[in-house]
Amino acid sequence: MSARGVQRFVPVLGMPTSVLQIGTVTKETKHAFLVIPGNPGVIEFYKSFMEKLYDNYQGTIPVWGMSHAGHVKPPGGNQALYNKLSYELCTLSGQIRHKVAFIEENIPKSVKLVLIGHSIGCYIILKILDQLGHSVQRCFLLFPTIERMASSPNGKVYTPALKYLRWLAPWMVSAISLLPERTKAWLINHHFSGEDVPPCAISATLSFIQPFSVSNSLFMANEEMQAVDQLDTGLVGKFLNLLSFYFGSTDRWCPIQYASELQALFPTGDIRMCERGYSHAYVIDASPQMADIVSEWVKPYLTNLCS
Repeated sequence: MSARGVQRFVPVLGMPTSVLQIGTVTKETKHAFLVIPGNPGVIEFYKSFMEKLYDNYQGTIPVWGMSHAGHVKPPGGNQALYNKLSYELCTLSGQIRHKVAFIEENIPKSVKLVLIGHSIGCYIILKILDQLGHSVQRCFLLFPTIERMASSPNGKVYTPALKYLRWLAPWMVSAISLLPERTKAWLINHHFSGEDVPPCAISATLSFIQPFSVSNSLFMANEEMQAVDQLDTGLVGKFLNLLSFYFGSTDRWCPIQYASELQALFPTGDIRMCERGYSHAYVIDASPQMADIVSEWVKPYLTNLCS
């Protein structure tokens, strides 16, 4: 946990949800960033990114982020109830309701929100825009999986695997979860050996490798492959003035072709291509760099920043 932030569980639609809050949001707060993660939706993966974003604005703008429902196992409580809620909230539609409920219940309507989505978090942001009663200043959609996931290069590999093999993963994780914490930490560090991985990615992975979390994450991923198909051009067009897209140059989930076709459909849209080769999972290899990019990008859209 950062000295500048608080990581805690907040009940959302009955499900204790892991939330990372860097800075305080009150009725007097002018702006706030809210991060919606990809899948796995463990907000701790984004801690380094969020801290750098907070620092870049000298702590003047709070940076909050929330995990997906069921992707971080709640400590204690009624596990039978949480398992039941997973079937309702770990669908895409459930995760969308989950995000709307958190915002409505925890962020005053006077606060102007800057939403930052990653991967499937971008799809969720598009869907919640119609439902929010809050003022949204801007949405930054990073490496956005908002269309044709199953037919993307990675989708062609993972779709059949998720359909037929996803039941095996929780069994494998059950065995791993029985290992001592030190052993699990060693395995994770070994997996990331040779990479400059932030400590938060190690601890996030450690918290994720639970049958509860992995099962819910894979259930959601399988639905993503089926549900995220044709681009909702009507929705994108309706909110185009609020949207900024950032595509990876080597991304196998949302390839360059998708970016080019989006630009052709919406020539006035704010659509950028990564020129630095950052991976889809930027939280592993480029958190500070992406925070710097977003910090500069958002400046023109913030009003009365220092008031």
